[in-house]
Amino acid sequence: MLSGAKTVFLRLGFDGASVDAIAEEAKVSKATLYAHSPNKNALFLSVVQAECDRLSAEISRPLSGGDLPRAVLEELSLRMIRLVLDDDYIRLLRTCIGAVAVLPEAGEIYMEAGPRRATRIVGQVLQGLHEAGSLKVLDAQGAASEFIHLSVSGIIMPRLLAVDRPVDASEQSKRAVDAFLEIYSAINT
Repeated sequence: MLSGAKTVFLRLGFDGASVDAIAEEAKVSKATLYAHSPNKNALFLSVVQAECDRLSAEISRPLSGGDLPRAVLEELSLRMIRLVLDDDYIRLLRTCIGAVAVLPEAGEIYMEAGPRRATRIVGQVLQGLHEAGSLKVLDAQGAASEFIHLSVSGIIMPRLLAVDRPVDASEQSKRAVDAFLEIYSAINT
């Protein structure tokens, strides 16, 4: 049922989605839909939570870079970039932005389950690299926020605004990691 709701919300937006369209897409009756969710608002909030959970699972997967900070950071940066390049992520973000005027909880759920969770996950990785002596990070959450912004800078706004701009994810990741290591490398170069 959430899959059908997701499809309709991401295709039509919050305002354009109707319970009838969601029930039709999910191939259930409106009564069944209402038995699982009291209204369109609650259903939308469930979709936002589920999508953020799905997307953060990608970021949370174990990293394969081992002890090499550059390899770990590039892999993590690539995950952030691929997330922003994911069409469903952009549709979800656009839909949330459109919904917050009438459903402010959507913004809070998105922020907590999406960006704040991602910052915590990245912060844990950075803290681990700090404890291993690879990085000098005194504020892991602040550094995580900076790392994420460096990774997606110049990508997210064109994606949100549907401005076609080719992205070399690998090159973007390398530039982000270079800039990050200039600030946080434990080794003075």
